[in-house]
Amino acid sequence: MKGAREAERRSRGTAESAQQAATPAQGAARPTRGTAEPARDPARGAEVPEDALAAWLDAFVRDPGFLERYPCYAAILARLAPVADPSVKRMAVSLFEGRFFLHVNVESFMNEPLFLRGVLLHEVHHVALGHLCHPKFAGADEPELMDLALEMSANEYIEEPLPDPIRWQPYAPIGLRAGQSTLERYELLVSAAREGKLAQRGGESVDDHRVLRRPSREPGAVEQTRQLLLRAAEEAGGLAEGGDPAALPGMLVAGKSPGRLIEELTDVLGPRVCPLDWKTALRMFVARERAPVHTYARPNRRFPGRVGEVPGRTYAPRAIAKPSLLVAIDTSMSMRRDELEEIARQLQAMSEEARITVAECDTEVSRVYAFDGRLGDVAGRGGTDLRPVFAPEFLAARRVAGVVYFTDGAGPTPPAPPPLPVLWILTKPLEFTCPWGERAWLERKPRRG
Repeated sequence: MKGAREAERRSRGTAESAQQAATPAQGAARPTRGTAEPARDPARGAEVPEDALAAWLDAFVRDPGFLERYPCYAAILARLAPVADPSVKRMAVSLFEGRFFLHVNVESFMNEPLFLRGVLLHEVHHVALGHLCHPKFAGADEPELMDLALEMSANEYIEEPLPDPIRWQPYAPIGLRAGQSTLERYELLVSAAREGKLAQRGGESVDDHRVLRRPSREPGAVEQTRQLLLRAAEEAGGLAEGGDPAALPGMLVAGKSPGRLIEELTDVLGPRVCPLDWKTALRMFVARERAPVHTYARPNRRFPGRVGEVPGRTYAPRAIAKPSLLVAIDTSMSMRRDELEEIARQLQAMSEEARITVAECDTEVSRVYAFDGRLGDVAGRGGTDLRPVFAPEFLAARRVAGVVYFTDGAGPTPPAPPPLPVLWILTKPLEFTCPWGERAWLERKPRRG
């Protein structure tokens, strides 16, 4: 794999910075190129330098058996620079100055070769789930319980042998279930511990969590992880040979598609609280795109002999394309943060059915941009006026098939409708007096623990 060769090349001469990132225990060897603590070739038991460790990992992830079953895992592993680190228990991952490192205790895997594949998958899960990069996992009030939650999530979905792994199943009596997020599990563990209901369930940590326990995360780490997942998904998807990458075995990582991992990584977290059927809801805009248009290139049915003089009727070829929509978001102070987070989730689902341009508006349009998969900190946060988005000159410049407006409805609307369809998505059960446009409600329900 191309990424694997690049990882091997990049890994040379970087062990010192990786060791600095992992902050190993005092007295641990510092593996610098040429003077590194020698790694042992797992196949021969011979002592080899760091670049040989990179070549060995490259060969491992390119093995046809591993590649066929775990293409996305292999693509991620190919982007980790391996370093021999006898200070870690078996393995660990770290991120330092924009580079991802895989710390390997070679001696451990010479003694336990059965666990190599499973532990590699475990490390990929730590990276892909954001454990290494996201601030939400840093500086937990109960670090031991966070470690427990991290291990459960990193071990889930792994069928390869692991050394006495910590699983969620023994903690089912306190509410843990399959598919829960790491933070959901952490909160349940903390709650149970405070109520005196958390009993020791056995198992051991598969790897070293010293980096994961740090009280902060490296600036830009989330974006670097997102880019790693994007590139790995593109590379692994190429193995589908023109087919559907999602149907390729091994494209899921930790039970999720790369797209879903990126969505959660960039703070569009969890399932939509209100599962609107956007495919059905957006038919009103698709129907408009398929409306008949007049053209002089086709004969008129009533005057077939007057081609070029009397226009005929046809249907726009853009009918099969996704409609281009303007999605207006009410960013006034009356919109709560949890409502804006739910809107972000809805935009993720809507983007599968339409091309979206976002307009943020409180009393005026503050920002307009193409939706790229996430909704960051919104601008505005003043009063509410729902009219600026419908200004004729503003709509004319957008060239869209319709408008979807997320709002609590607490603001004035134009007296007359615009010349294109409008769908109001209301976030609160308030009286909404606008006499035109279709409407739907986000009837939020409390999340279950």
